[in-house]
Amino acid sequence: MVRKIIAIVAGLAVAVITVMLVQKLGHHLYPPPEGLHPADEAFMREYIANLPWGPLTIVIGSYVLATLAGGWVAAAVAGERPAVFAGIVALLVLAGAVSTMVMFPHPTWFMVTSVAGIIVAALIAARLASARTGGYGKSV
Repeated sequence: MVRKIIAIVAGLAVAVITVMLVQKLGHHLYPPPEGLHPADEAFMREYIANLPWGPLTIVIGSYVLATLAGGWVAAAVAGERPAVFAGIVALLVLAGAVSTMVMFPHPTWFMVTSVAGIIVAALIAARLASARTGGYGKSV
């Protein structure tokens, strides 16, 4: 049981760090405007509504890479049922992504692509971890 908890915590930590690093790169490539105040909801709604596709694709990439890396770590550490552990991390990443989309309206293509990308990344992470463990949860 402890190993399973550690697997989820480790996977989530990797996912959060991945999101932060990829989005930090995005802010370097597409600097936010001077005086950006994330607490100012009206400003953030306007800002997100007018973002070009470039920064938005980086955000999608952060979700996908976070799910892939975090899901793989969780599944690999758990050593069993890789789809379950990759899926748990995917659900947590999805919850964070959806909460942001609910707080601040995003384009429909962004929302659909984010959700689809997270699901696909979780499946790939589970498959990769399954290959590592021989498919049956025993490390090889």
